[in-house]
Amino acid sequence: MPDTEPVKPVKVSTVVVHPLVLLSVVDHFNRMGKVGYMKRVVGVLLGANRAGTLDISNSFAVPFDEEDKDDTVWFLDHDYLENMFTMFKKVSARERIVGWYHTGPKLHRNDVAINELIRKYCPNSVS
Repeated sequence: MPDTEPVKPVKVSTVVVHPLVLLSVVDHFNRMGKVGYMKRVVGVLLGANRAGTLDISNSFAVPFDEEDKDDTVWFLDHDYLENMFTMFKKVSARERIVGWYHTGPKLHRNDVAINELIRKYCPNSVS
């Protein structure tokens, strides 16, 4: 269920990340690390672009898995992403998908594909 509103590219001069977002990302990583097999996690960033300031005010984790031996094989739960975004819009109608996050010290080959997937929901996404 990509956001179908017309998109006007707006230059971003400042990015504000709320503490709740940082706490949520760290919590997501810690919870999945305790499961034992997750080396990295992926989630969605929510917020708004207001007069050149990208205000990232919320986030949510998205079920994600990737093959250790073949980095072209990965899974991101689209249905979960769409359902969660629908619920978040009911709570805060002004928040939109503005980008995504992943944990880890380096970029992976499939990050480009994940970014293209997120661009369906936000053409000017940040990562």
